[in-house]
Amino acid sequence: MIKNGASKLALDRVPSMADALEFDPAFLMSNALEQAVGHTGAKAILDIFGTPVTENELGWLEVIRLASGNNDLRLSARSRAALLAIFGK
Repeated sequence: MIKNGASKLALDRVPSMADALEFDPAFLMSNALEQAVGHTGAKAILDIFGTPVTENELGWLEVIRLASGNNDLRLSARSRAALLAIFGK
């Protein structure tokens, strides 16, 4: 019923469901949040708390922190261009 949208996934069930499905919990939480409070409510929550970071994105952040010596570096035009170039953008 959850899969076909007939029933909402309770927010407190997201971690265990994500684990059972081997799915990223942050991504699943974003979808469950929108389902629970609607698009406008979810947008307001994300505007306040920021976009959830997926496990894959967290891996990238850890490498960037390692490479920078754990400094809080500003994203310069040069570093942005280098990152975009990795993905052919």
